[in-house]
Amino acid sequence: MEFNMAIVNYKCPNCAAPLKFNPDKQLFSCEFCMSEFTEQKVQEIYAEREAKVNKQEQAEQQAQQARQTQKTDTAQNNAQQKQEEDAVVYNCPSCGAVVMTTASTAATTCFYCQNPVVLGGRLSGDFKPDRVIPFALSKKKAAQKFLEMCKKKKFLPKDFASEKQIEKMTGVYFPYWYIDEQKQANMVAKGNKIRTWRVGNKRYTETSVYQLERSGDLIIKNVFERALKSQDRDMLQCVHPFDLTQAKPFAMSYLSGFQAEKRDIEKAEINNAVQQQMQEYGKQLLKNTMSGYTGVVVQKYDDITELESWNYTLLPVWIVTYKFNNKIFPFAINGQTGKTFGKLPVSKGRLAILASIITAAVFILGTIGGYFLL
Repeated sequence: MEFNMAIVNYKCPNCAAPLKFNPDKQLFSCEFCMSEFTEQKVQEIYAEREAKVNKQEQAEQQAQQARQTQKTDTAQNNAQQKQEEDAVVYNCPSCGAVVMTTASTAATTCFYCQNPVVLGGRLSGDFKPDRVIPFALSKKKAAQKFLEMCKKKKFLPKDFASEKQIEKMTGVYFPYWYIDEQKQANMVAKGNKIRTWRVGNKRYTETSVYQLERSGDLIIKNVFERALKSQDRDMLQCVHPFDLTQAKPFAMSYLSGFQAEKRDIEKAEINNAVQQQMQEYGKQLLKNTMSGYTGVVVQKYDDITELESWNYTLLPVWIVTYKFNNKIFPFAINGQTGKTFGKLPVSKGRLAILASIITAAVFILGTIGGYFLL
């Protein structure tokens, strides 16, 4: 399917070369003429164009929805609909190359000319994020973190930390939901206090049981859930936490030079899981006020949500993938703090060499020991 995707291609106003966000300087930099611009300046330059792109994209979405309502329930149309969901084609505004993306991709790089491209409409309207944490870690610094981790692992394949791997490292903004709530909560619990003492050869134990009640206003902040189905949940969850005090109001210009994904998980799909987390946090907050007891058992808990806020946030992550024995091993680096996490391949060849060395050492020690025994 070919879809006339609305595109924003950020270019230097001085020389028209690609303009990218520089994590080290927190400025937008031109690698050709070395010009630098603040986020405010870039927004001033592209404000009118972004508005036009958003309007065009919304019109295209409405047209697409109208076409979908006319489809019949045949297998051919179902297959066509799946294709439309899985892939979208656009033309690079710099070189004209035809590039295919997934339906959730919001920012990417043209494979032919390597210019950054932001598919602006993907993050407009209801899908516009509330905030973004800009990359604070450059690719060079992320590579250093990656190599530091690799030095500590002795059984990685030789080319896992190669220059080729570093070149494949990609900065991606992933979508997350962050939820804050204010609750009125009540809890009833049973608390035990155990006292022991000894008289002569006898030991005595006294257990006192108390009825505990607590109530109050609770504020629970920054409970998070991923907003993208297709990525490795554990990997992305484990590079948390992020410092949300550094979050900025969303602007598409922050995506220039990076890849970005649009959310495909809505509030309704994760609301039950979020509320379960909120209840557990609420119980723990009230339970923490019940100190001085040997043990506390919650008997009853209920709460009422008075205020609730959902924030759609884009988080910066550097991604490295490695194919080994027909398996893909993804590795993630927090683009703000440098925290690393991922699944690591193990070279059987290196393990075999170690096993041979150990076997040889045991044999030699055994031989020497036998010699002295004689």
